[in-house]
Amino acid sequence: MSNNPFLSITLEGGVKTITFNNPSRKNAISAEGTQELVKALGQCTVDGTRVVVLTGAEGNFCSGADLGGNAMQDPKTYDVTTYLRTGINAAILNIRNMDIPVIAKVRGVAAGVGANFALACDMIYAAPEAMFSQIFTNIGLSSDGGGAFFMLKAMGYPKAFELMATAAKISAPEALELGLINHLCPEAELDATVQAMAERLASGPFVAIQQTKANLREALNGTLESALEAEARNQAKNFRSADFVEGVMAFLQKRKPNFKGE
Repeated sequence: MSNNPFLSITLEGGVKTITFNNPSRKNAISAEGTQELVKALGQCTVDGTRVVVLTGAEGNFCSGADLGGNAMQDPKTYDVTTYLRTGINAAILNIRNMDIPVIAKVRGVAAGVGANFALACDMIYAAPEAMFSQIFTNIGLSSDGGGAFFMLKAMGYPKAFELMATAAKISAPEALELGLINHLCPEAELDATVQAMAERLASGPFVAIQQTKANLREALNGTLESALEAEARNQAKNFRSADFVEGVMAFLQKRKPNFKGE
């Protein structure tokens, strides 16, 4: 288990749980905390992580950027662009670009960049009372952390503009209806449900899961031609894997495959 003033991190059975840990401020994340998140995500490719669960401490996910400190001492001179490029954007891109599945487990508030950390993940499970908001315009800001991209892709331009321009509060049931999240889970079942999915992915055919994420990323951002090329290229990695051989043998022998993730 690893802890710092901003995050709590555990790695067990290939499942790394990263918890935003600033409960007195609903887990708002500072510039320093964002750098720790970038570091924790970057280590996933070298420390045996097969699945990441991203969540928050004590009943909230993340209320967004911590507006205290340097940013508000003199906002006219604060270099917010560099902060976003090297911190927030780097974290979002790590979540999306590493070929390791990331599951968001959301309770309470997921607002501003906190909402976008969740939306960057590959799957989102939320408790019924969870609330999502692109809250930026409430304090005179436009979106950051990929909000424009994620909202537009999920629901199209008119609805995305409405919810972002008005800083609307989106309940978890509405988020499910809009296609922003995968599943609503009763509060008492959320931890176990997410853990079961994380363990299922971690014990599955890891190479194939990695290439599935890579294929979807190319399909999301590219063309049919580029998606076909990515699938053709990535399938070669699967054909060379021990899991492919095991999967075929299990199919022929009519038994459950025993994948090793290799």
